[in-house]
Amino acid sequence: MTELIKKKFVIDANGKKTAVILDLKIYEKLIDEIDELNCALGYDQAKKENELDLISGNSITLEEFISKRKARKIKRKIKA
Repeated sequence: MTELIKKKFVIDANGKKTAVILDLKIYEKLIDEIDELNCALGYDQAKKENELDLISGNSITLEEFISKRKARKIKRKIKA
């Protein structure tokens, strides 16, 4: 990817590089790649947290969740 980028810099009065000018297509591609990386990192973190929950017993099955949710709805109806 970086081989494709033609480097254009903004230089201050002292000759110091202060900014980069990118072609819009290159910029959008970089943003897409950053987004994909963030999604992958988020997935990895969620997977790690889920594995820790499974190991520690802090998880329930979908069926258990649905059963508890139904029980809460019934209790609310009774109170109303």
